[in-house]
Amino acid sequence: MPGWPWWIAKNFYGSGSQCSGQLAATLYSLLMTARLWGLNARTWLSASLQACGDNANRAPADLDVFLPWAMDEQRLAAMRAGAPARQAGVMSSMGNRGQGIDSS
Repeated sequence: MPGWPWWIAKNFYGSGSQCSGQLAATLYSLLMTARLWGLNARTWLSASLQACGDNANRAPADLDVFLPWAMDEQRLAAMRAGAPARQAGVMSSMGNRGQGIDSS
């Protein structure tokens, strides 16, 4: 799979289970959507997983802050640049993680 991070192929190749196949398809879809919108995949995924962790390991009630077509211009620009975007109650501080890293 040219262009994909090595860990994706390593973790999903030959697993043989339906659950792993569904997880792989979901991750590929999410990462390609991030790539299509020009988002830094690592920053976007870290922000969404952090929001789930901050919400008692459940998806946040308002998912619009993670949908590229529903993001405001400021958050979209931050996700493209790799800077951790802050929105009230959605994402806690990530420090310098994800700064300048292009995972596309």
